[in-house]
Amino acid sequence: MKVTVRDNKILKTIEPQVLGEYLQTNGWHNEGLFYGRAWIWHKHSDKGELFEIKQPVTHNFDDYGVVMGDTIKELEQVEKRSQLDILSDLITCLENTEIQGFVVKCDREAGEEIGKVTMMGFVVGKLQKIYLELKENDLILAEKAYQERIPVTCGGDFVKEGGYFVGKTLREFALMAQE
Repeated sequence: MKVTVRDNKILKTIEPQVLGEYLQTNGWHNEGLFYGRAWIWHKHSDKGELFEIKQPVTHNFDDYGVVMGDTIKELEQVEKRSQLDILSDLITCLENTEIQGFVVKCDREAGEEIGKVTMMGFVVGKLQKIYLELKENDLILAEKAYQERIPVTCGGDFVKEGGYFVGKTLREFALMAQE
């Protein structure tokens, strides 16, 4: 199944410099700045086809999400990867998002009110490791979820640090209702 990413809110979260780093890492060549508004990147396919991507200098314009959608569509064609896989590599911050998953680790030092929790959940269609710091009541729920293998939901802001997401400004950590 082929998925086309059209969520303007999600597409607007892609930072221009993250796109530039991604392109450089994946063999694209920066050809220069176009009218001070976008960097032009080129890459040749194995068959010698020339592909071009525009990397906006800033995301402060109305159709930024549309430009990012076109970019992901072009990357899908060149890289022969799904748009969700590419988007997952480009997303660095998700604000006010709910993630569902399973707790895979709980750590709390004796006497501490805050514990560190690791969960596995789907972020933009890709299974990701997510780190959380939870206080007493939520930590008790996380420990129960871990012991009884109950899925959880967690709302808040999530920031990518390295290859995983870290929960920031967490809200609504809860056990999912069992059927």
